[in-house]
Amino acid sequence: MGDLLINQWQQIANTSWPLLITIICFALSLRIYQLSHSLPLFHPLLISTPLVAWLVLLLPIDFMTYLSGNGILLWLLGPATVALAVPLAAEVRQMPRYLWQILSIILAGGFTATLLAIVVAQWLAIDPHIIGSIAAKSVTTPIAIGITEQIGGLITLIVPVVLVTGLIGIVFADWIFTGLRITDVRWQGLILGIACHAIGTAKAFEKGPLCGAFATLGMGLNGIWTALFLPLVMASI
Repeated sequence: MGDLLINQWQQIANTSWPLLITIICFALSLRIYQLSHSLPLFHPLLISTPLVAWLVLLLPIDFMTYLSGNGILLWLLGPATVALAVPLAAEVRQMPRYLWQILSIILAGGFTATLLAIVVAQWLAIDPHIIGSIAAKSVTTPIAIGITEQIGGLITLIVPVVLVTGLIGIVFADWIFTGLRITDVRWQGLILGIACHAIGTAKAFEKGPLCGAFATLGMGLNGIWTALFLPLVMASI
C-alpha cells in the first residue's frame, strides 16, 4: 500500500509545463466541437490529439517527457473512472431486470473485441510483444495500462491505441446503431462502454444519463472481465 501511494505521489509530482500543451490544445478543440454542434468528426480528441502530437514533434521533447509532464492528468484517470459510479447509482434500479442480457453482451463483446485484435495481429505476422501492447485496446486507459504491464506490453503503445479505438468507435457508432436498428439508449450505452471505454462513455452521456449509466456499467465490467481472461489468452500464444 505504501509503495502504491509513493508511486502515485511521484506521478503527480512529475507534472510540469507539458501539461499546458494538453490544456490549451483540448480547450481549443472543445470550442471547435461546440461550434460544430457536437458532430463526431469534430470530437475534441480527434482534433487535440494530432495537434498535441505536432507540438511534441515541433518542440525539443520526447513522448515520455510529455507523458510524465501530464502526471496529474494520468493520476486523475483513476478517480474520474470511479466517479462515473455516481450516475450509475442513480439508474441502478433498472439494471437487475436486464442482468442476463447485460452480462451476455459484456462477456461476448469484450472477448470478441480482444480476440479479433489478437487474431488480426497474428495474421499480419506482428511481433508477439507488440500484440501484447494492443490487446487491451477496448479497455479504459487505467485498466489497459495495468493489464499491458502484466502481460509485458509497451505502455507507450497501448495508450494511443486505446485512444484511437475510442475515437473510431464514437465516429461510427451512430451509423452502426442506425444500420442495425439499435434504438434503445440502454443498449447503445452498453455497447459504447464496452467497445469505446471512457471516450464512448462520455459520448453516451451526451445522449442522456440513462445511456451514460449503462455505458459506465459496460466500461467497468468489461475492464474487469478483460483483466481476468486476457493474461490467460496471452500466456497461450
